[in-house]
Amino acid sequence: MERYNFTNPLFLFKIESMIRRFYFLFCFAFLVACDDGDILTIDLEFEGELERCDNAVNSYLLYDTRESPSEALLLIINKDEENELIFTTATSAEFTIVEGGETRFILRSYNRSIEDDELCDDIPPGDLSVIEDYEADSGTVYATSTIIDDDGDGIPSEDEYGPGGIDDPQDWDGDGLPDYKDDDDDNDNVKTSQEIDILNADGDDDPLTNGLDTDTDGTLDYLDDDDDDDGVPTRLEDISVNQNPRAQVNIVADEEGLDIYRYLYNHISAQEEFEDSGFIASTYTRSVTTNFIIENAGFDIINSTYIDYGDFDISYIITVEPETDDD
Repeated sequence: MERYNFTNPLFLFKIESMIRRFYFLFCFAFLVACDDGDILTIDLEFEGELERCDNAVNSYLLYDTRESPSEALLLIINKDEENELIFTTATSAEFTIVEGGETRFILRSYNRSIEDDELCDDIPPGDLSVIEDYEADSGTVYATSTIIDDDGDGIPSEDEYGPGGIDDPQDWDGDGLPDYKDDDDDNDNVKTSQEIDILNADGDDDPLTNGLDTDTDGTLDYLDDDDDDDGVPTRLEDISVNQNPRAQVNIVADEEGLDIYRYLYNHISAQEEFEDSGFIASTYTRSVTTNFIIENAGFDIINSTYIDYGDFDISYIITVEPETDDD
């Protein structure tokens, strides 16, 4: 039978070493930092709804916050024309995290809850203090931006690429703007969004399939520059001469006395051709969602192999003058 001398210094040293080793493994398994008996819990999973500060001249600051505890994850990316593309186009990019470099990833805790936009202030509020500040010294950021509907016309971009796909996108009206970036695909001065079956009139839950084809000529209205097939181009059926066939003044009564736009009514009483007032500019709102994934972020207190940092959403107005034969 083995006997142990519990007062032997060597035995006590072995026991203490085993306890310390077990304590270290326990800390590592549960992603916590351990220091002289204190345990600091590290949680890098935030809500994933990112905000962005734009007031810095040389960098973007993307951040996510939470209240309990009051913490923020900060991602800093160099601001230049190339990096701007991840917020304006459908693309992807890769950034290398370097402590104090052009791409930085930081975890901070604060003495109180963070109010709206405080992290963007050039001069932080006097009562907001950083309690803990951890910056990753390594890691990789993967940014992927997506746009469902480039021109905001109600038709997904991928449905407007045409047979050539994104590499050779369709330009139905030949105005120099591919359909997926053109909010008036047939150049009839009626927006595409007003010429698709958004009210589901045909009951098929698809604004395109068997959608609006007023003159039943087989070409849907948003691709038809003469929607009532009366021989007068839609954009010239505008008595207001203001590039707006849907102006109130262009409403007439049909044979049943119901109101209808003259460009949709092929009766002889609505076939007058008015002065050409030119083409409308292409103006639309584009919405971009950029997702950030961070891999192998190395902090002094913890290494994280994968973080879905979250999404940043932005919308902005684009105006483009179409190129036409008249220009």
